[in-house]
Amino acid sequence: MLEVYADETGTGGVPKSGKEPSPGLYGFLATSEIWEGFRKKWTAALDKYGVPYFHFRELNPSERGKPKNPYHGWNNDRVDDFIYDMAIVASSGPIPFGGNASVKMIYGKSPTKSHLNKIYKKAIYQFFSDFRAAMDEHYPLEKEKVAFYFSDIKNEEWISILNQTIKDARHHESRIGDCFFLRDKDHRGIPCQAADLFAYINRQNSANIYEAGHKLPLRILDLIIGRHAFPKGHPGYELCKLSDDSWQELIADMRRDKKEIEISYKILGEPKPEYYPTTLHPYFKKLFSIHDRK
Repeated sequence: MLEVYADETGTGGVPKSGKEPSPGLYGFLATSEIWEGFRKKWTAALDKYGVPYFHFRELNPSERGKPKNPYHGWNNDRVDDFIYDMAIVASSGPIPFGGNASVKMIYGKSPTKSHLNKIYKKAIYQFFSDFRAAMDEHYPLEKEKVAFYFSDIKNEEWISILNQTIKDARHHESRIGDCFFLRDKDHRGIPCQAADLFAYINRQNSANIYEAGHKLPLRILDLIIGRHAFPKGHPGYELCKLSDDSWQELIADMRRDKKEIEISYKILGEPKPEYYPTTLHPYFKKLFSIHDRK
């Protein structure tokens, strides 16, 4: 049986900063057998850091100052290591997919509540559209319905929009099966913690793209979380063929390269640039060069 675990992001409206909220819904697709192995890997990674669960929002500096926060007292380096290690587990096999929508591009900087609800609905439609693409790419012969598990939230309005959109989406995609809500801190809901990580990374990336007004190269975390999302024919498809050891070595090398560049800019007294491995790292420069020659 195929199962999807998903989480929403950016559904709290336009933030006070005014930055693009880029609301979306993101998840992972895998068989129930893959998910059982995934839960063991995820739990082992949590145990390595001595924490009971992963939740991106609680890793923010303002949240880490709270005594009851499981990440209380962590410095930025430990947080970065934790995020990368959990992202590596998330990239171990389940297929990532999702969708988002831009508030500002459609309704401007001051959307009404009605406008936001329409944006949420559009993002959910994009989620199910990408689900269909993921199924066609990775499980093209599968006809059975897929079970969906969403991270439990208390926003009744969001749940209502989600339920209505699911009903509409089923008219176009018969493989959308029953939908359930789970606590992501329970054993069954552990994959929703990975979806939380995926959702935050993509919300951040989408917000940057919408703010820039054009596509941007992929960052390290974008590549990690999207490892199994690249279709055949795309140079990034080669990432899923790497052994686990080679994959982790490549990530470690990208991180070292990123730090060296940041240090050199700091010495020069210049602001550190965003690190885009697909344009800067030797592995990807070679990979894309080979792809361009084909």
